Amino acid sequence: MRRHLIFAFALCVPASAVADCAPNMTTLVSCTSGKGAKALDLCTDGASVLYRFGKVGRSPDLELVRRVLQVGYTPWPGVGSAIWEAVTLDNGTYTYEVSSAVDRTPENAQVRGGVEVFQNGQHIASVQCDAGSVVTNIDALYAMREAAGLCYDPASFAWDDCK
Repeated sequence: MRRHLIFAFALCVPASAVADCAPNMTTLVSCTSGKGAKALDLCTDGASVLYRFGKVGRSPDLELVRRVLQVGYTPWPGVGSAIWEAVTLDNGTYTYEVSSAVDRTPENAQVRGGVEVFQNGQHIASVQCDAGSVVTNIDALYAMREAAGLCYDPASFAWDDCK
């Protein structure tokens, strides 16, 4: 059931959205914000996750590279009016939570995304993706974590060693 819902979610991704991950990388989330002025990219090569944010056409303002198991990943819990997933990356006292979501009702099926920024646990900024610009495949992290020997327990909302 979960895989069918994720597949349906993937069908909602617009073909014209921006994707700036390198050819050898899988796009987890990519979009523009600020009416196309800035770009957010979250990519993976299977071993590492790359987060970039900054002005389009320029070097990123921020670029983070973390091993797949060094990022937090929250899969959709299977309930609620939207299918959503989130990835968190730490950088010193800052945490960046990149997410994507789509409403489960066909008439509201536009994909949305963005990044929430926290410093010492306090929310300090929010950037929402421009409508129609979101490319998402965060679910690819699920298989990568399983391949690394982790299993997700939906009852505790936590990843742990498979038993």
